[in-house]
Parts: sequence; C-alpha cells; structure tokens
Amino acid sequence: MTISKVTSGVWRAGTRYVNWYMIDAGKDGVTLVDAGLPAYVHQLDESLRQIGRTRNDVRALALTHGHIDHIGMAAALAELGASIYLHSADSHLAAYPRSNASQRSLIHYAYYPAMIAFLAHAISHGALRPPPMPHAIAITDGSVLEVPGHPRVTHVPGHTDGSCVFEFPEHEVAFVGDLLCTISPFTGRPANPQLQTRGSNKNSDQAMASLSRLHNVQTRLVLPGHGTPWRDGIEAAIASAKRIGCR
Repeated sequence: MTISKVTSGVWRAGTRYVNWYMIDAGKDGVTLVDAGLPAYVHQLDESLRQIGRTRNDVRALALTHGHIDHIGMAAALAELGASIYLHSADSHLAAYPRSNASQRSLIHYAYYPAMIAFLAHAISHGALRPPPMPHAIAITDGSVLEVPGHPRVTHVPGHTDGSCVFEFPEHEVAFVGDLLCTISPFTGRPANPQLQTRGSNKNSDQAMASLSRLHNVQTRLVLPGHGTPWRDGIEAAIASAKRIGCR
C-alpha cells in the first residue's frame, strides 16, 4: 500500500499497479476518485487514517470509468452511505465487468512481463469476483458534481464509452483516469503522458480525438489512473500523448 500527498488536500493511494485518490475538502468531507480493485477495500481504513479521516467522512466516490480496477471498492463505499457517480455509458460495463471489449487481443502483449504481473495482481485482488456494482448517479459532460471539492466533468470517450475527466479547481488538479497514463499496466514502462494501449482501449482513435475536449481544463497537475503525477500541465500532457500515439 502506498499513500503519498500530491498537493494540499489531495492524496494518491493504491499500489504500483493502480491508483485511487482522496480529496479532503475540509468540513465538507472527503471525495474519492476511483476505487481500485475489490480487495483494495482492505487499504481503506488505514489510508483514511493517515490523512486524519475515517470511512464516515467519505461523502462521494467519483468514478472516471467502469473498469474493474477502478470500481472495486464502490459497493463497500455505497454501504457506508457514500454517493457513487459514473457516466451512464459505462453503467453496463461496471455491472458486468466481463463485457469489457478492447481493440486488440491481450495476446499481443503477452511477451511483456509487466502485463503478466498486472493480470496476476488484478486476479489476486478480486478482479474475477467483484461485488455487485451499486446504484450510481449518472454524470454528464460539463456538469459540476455537488460533492466535496465540486469537480467539473469532461466526457472523454475512447478508453471506455463513459470515460470522464474530473477537474477540482479548488485543489488545482485534474484526474484523467485511463485517458492518459504515465506508466502502461501492460508494458510496465514509465513514460511521459500517453494513451493506454490498444489492448486496453475500446477505441483508441476516439480516445485520441477526446484529447481535444480538454481545452477547458486549466489545472497544471494531471493525475492518471496508472503511474505518477504529471506536473507540467494538461497542454504538455496532450502534446506528449499525440506525439507518442497509441501502441
């Protein structure tokens, strides 16, 4: 388990494979962005304790998309009374993780030891035995969620149909989910921001086109679902992804 402070009021948690985040909005409580794999629920209490919070302080969970390695703790958080937010285009994917589809077979990445390690980690942390997905409040492009931190939603389809970016202006961070990564779970290579691989994306061309939807994002600090924070701004992240392309 890894906990690190990203900036004032924002912490990165999870493992070297998958990130989830805690946003402390003071008296308003805590919003989580993404929820890791199902077994990450065992990290929850200790992670919150390290920032001086408890489960009872969590008011909301904002999901960047519906993949199993991002929705894992959703059921546990819903049982605590936290509101769950997810784009409706990913509701079926979240409810039925095995319905996931990608452009390229995982066989193309089988020679990467990192992919085998990532899959083993996912399986050992409950990816094949997820709890039922709880009810989620549908989010829409351009809306501002009435949750601690008041994130603005930008719909960025491609990785999944319902992928979204959450910008927290008060905390000056943008959570990009799996639209961008700074380390690919499949190749294991740390790098400048780039799209996920075709073996992970549902539609990589659409993901590339969605980068143009980030023109209203103002924050410099970009936080991906996989990899370390990017502190050189969203425009540089977009330029990097366009230069690298999709593998």
